[in-house]
Parts: sequence; structure tokens; C-alpha cells
Amino acid sequence: MGDILQANIEDMPGMSFDCECGRKHSVDIGKLVIGSDNLDEIVEGLSAFRGEKLLVLMDKNTYGAFGEIVVKRLLDYGFQLKSFMFDTGDRMLLPDERSIGRALLEVEPDTTFILVAGSGVLSDIARIVSYRTGKRFAIVATAPSMDGYTSVGSSLIVGNTKTTIYSHYPCAIFADTSVMRNAPMIMIRAGFGDVIGKLTALADWNLTRIINNEYYCGTIAKLVQKGVGKCMESAEGLAARDERSIRCLIDALILTGLSIGLAGVSRPASGTEHQLAHYWEIKAVEKGEEHPLHGNSVGVGTVVTAMLYELASGILPEGIDYPKADFVKSLLEKVGAFTNPRDLGISRELFVESMMNAMNMKDKYTVLRYCAQKGKLEEFTDIITRELYN
Repeated sequence: MGDILQANIEDMPGMSFDCECGRKHSVDIGKLVIGSDNLDEIVEGLSAFRGEKLLVLMDKNTYGAFGEIVVKRLLDYGFQLKSFMFDTGDRMLLPDERSIGRALLEVEPDTTFILVAGSGVLSDIARIVSYRTGKRFAIVATAPSMDGYTSVGSSLIVGNTKTTIYSHYPCAIFADTSVMRNAPMIMIRAGFGDVIGKLTALADWNLTRIINNEYYCGTIAKLVQKGVGKCMESAEGLAARDERSIRCLIDALILTGLSIGLAGVSRPASGTEHQLAHYWEIKAVEKGEEHPLHGNSVGVGTVVTAMLYELASGILPEGIDYPKADFVKSLLEKVGAFTNPRDLGISRELFVESMMNAMNMKDKYTVLRYCAQKGKLEEFTDIITRELYN
């Protein structure tokens, strides 16, 4: 148990242990390579596939960020590969049926391995396509924008509804800090927001443990807290693209992402803040509008959730630790991230609607449901709305 809490991230792949929670946890990723200028390590890490047929997935942004360089180096070393670049014009690439189907068309009978150069959406697409076609896959990360690199689930849009489909781990993840530090700042802020969201996700997990006797693992919770701590330490340096701070953010994203696979559920990494973010995203998709990056919505959702916890403090069971809203805001402000739903273009009406209905999107007990059961959600929503929108 203590080993994983003390281990270096690169040593975690393959770890397995019997936990005090009564379950056996394992990290079923083959390789984690994090460093600066690690192009040679990517080639070495994929050397077992040199004689096989690779499919490389990218979009026009990740092609320019690192994909082109990776493909050229692999070709120079004799890899057989076919590359495909998504081109959505000015539209945002979405992890929906169209994109998944397009990627599937590129998988040929002799394709044995899928390599993706990208971040959240591209890795979600590659994960589900590789799983459904029986291929292994690896990720060359291009931005520290979300915690899904080490996840076993793909966050997809199916039938205009946000859903998570669980599949398998990547066999390897390569993260080059010298590349990721140059990602658009809005993506760096999104990664920071995604990690900070664990502050309220852990509170929700503890709440449902107490109220519903739901499965809970203290070791996994500590692992997430370790990741969040790394993230908070990196806040001021992120705004300056300091490479050491970027490394701290990447470590945090990987640790919090691993927690989902270890627990077998998304509880350690996703609570009310994600319910709100998903609701806002789905409403934008339904209207054919682009929505903010997921992590930026999660960061704002974390502020809102912390406000709700503060209002509910008098009716909460004992033993629930939650962050103060001002503390969350101060963290987000250090990196220049959004702190108010208005910053995301969320109207007052949509905000109220999300507070009342986001809990119904998934069967996940959070403080939203708790306040509703206590007959206080409408009252607390009114107070929060007036504070945020007046």
C-alpha cells in the first residue's frame, strides 16, 4: 500500500498490491516516460513494433506541435506506419460518432498498433477505436490539459449525450515537457482546473461513503491528494510556462488519472464539478455550439461546488472535508483561469438549470443530490446565482 504512495511515477507501471480497502489494485500500463526532449525514448519505447503496421492519429494542431516530428523520426528508424490527420476546419474536434467512425475507417486489416499524438479528445478516440478493433495503443501527449491519459475510460459524445465508455489502458504514455510547455495557455489552465476539481470530487466521494456506504479507498484518496498537492505547488510557475512547473502538472494529471483505473470507478476524480461541466458541455453540443475546454469548465464547477458545500456546512454529516470557495478561486487566478460561469458564456438561466438537473445525468451521488434530498438545493442555488450573476 505504502509503495505506490512513495513510488516515482515512472516506476508505477506494473505495480500491484493488496489494499486495506479489501481490494487488489494494479497499474496495467506498460510504460510511462516523462522528461524533456525525449524523442529518442519514444522510438526506443515503440521498438517492439518496428516490424509491424502502425496507424498514427493526429489533428492539424498536434501535427504541428509534435506529431510531424514523431512521424519523421519513426520513419527514419524504419517503422512501417500510416498517418491520419483529422481536419475539421474551424470546428472543434469532438469525440463523437463521426470522429470515431472516421478513425475506424483508417484501421486496415494489417494494422497492429495505434499511436496517437494529441491530448484529450484524440486519446479518447484512439482508446475506444483500439479497444473495439483489438489493437494496442500508445499516447504521445502534446498538452497538459486533462487527466485522461492514464484513464481506462473514454469520455465520448454519443447521441448528443456525454458518456464514459470503459475499455483499456494505453500500453505506453510519452510526455515531453519541452513540447507540452508550449501548449496553448488555455490548455495548460484546463489541465490545472481538471486537477483542482479533485478537491471537491474527494469530498463527494467521502460524502457518499458516509451516506450510502459506497466503496471508498483511503489509499487512492491519498494518491489523488498527492497529485493535487503537486498541482498547487506548480500554480505560479505555470503562468510563465516554467518547465519544472509543467512537469508537476503532468505528474498531477497522471496520478489523478491513475486513480480511476485503480478504483475501477471515476469517483476519486469526478464529482459535482464534473456533473456541472458535463451539463454545460452537452447543452452546447445540443445547440451545435462549441464549448470551453473541459478542464476550464471543471475549474469553474469546482468553485461553484465549494460554494455549495459552504452553504450546506450546517447540514452535512461529520467528517466531510471540503475546500473553501475563495481558496479555489485564488488557485485558479494564479494561472489566469476562469472562476465564474459567466466567463464560460454560461447564461444565468442555464446555470440555474444545471444546478437543479446536472445530478440526473448520471447515477452518481454528490452534494447536489444531498442538498436536494434535504430540501435545500433550490435555496442554495438562488444564493449562489445571485452572488455569481449580480
